Amino acid sequence: MVDVFDALADENRRKVLELVAKEPRTTAALNKSLKLPATTLDKHLKMLVKTELLNVTVKGKTSTYSLNKTGLAEAAKWFGKFGSSFVAGQADALGESIATLVTSAAGWIENKFGTKINLDFDPEEVGRELGKKLSDVKHETTTKVSKTVTKVKAKRS
Repeated sequence: MVDVFDALADENRRKVLELVAKEPRTTAALNKSLKLPATTLDKHLKMLVKTELLNVTVKGKTSTYSLNKTGLAEAAKWFGKFGSSFVAGQADALGESIATLVTSAAGWIENKFGTKINLDFDPEEVGRELGKKLSDVKHETTTKVSKTVTKVKAKRS
C-alpha cells in the first residue's frame, strides 16, 4: 500500500480531499474546480483511492469520489500520538492569554477610574493552572474514548 502521508504530501491531492470532504464529486466536477490536465487528475485520484483516502463509485462512464475514512483514520492515529502535547501547549497559551487579559483589564480600569485595582491572585499563576486543568480534562477524555472504542470493537468481534 502506498503511504498515506505520500498522498497527503501533494497540494493537488489535498485540494481534491478538501473538495470531496464537502460533498462527493465526479471527475468532471473535480476537473472543473482544479483545472488540472485530465491525466494529472487521474493520477492523483488513483493514488488517493489506492491509499484508501477516497472511495470511487462508477456508474456507466461517471466516476464519483467520496471520502474513505480508512486512510484518514490511519493519518489521524499517527497525529494522535502528538495530540496531548499539542493540546497541553494550546492550553498553556490560553492560560497565558487569559492572564494577560485580566492584567490588561485591571490596568484599563485603573486608568479609566483612577483607582488602584488589587488583584488578590497572580493572573499568570491562574492562567497556568487553567491550562493544566484543560490539559488534564483532554487527557481524561482521550482515555475514556479509547476505552469505549476498545469495548465497542470487542463487542463487534
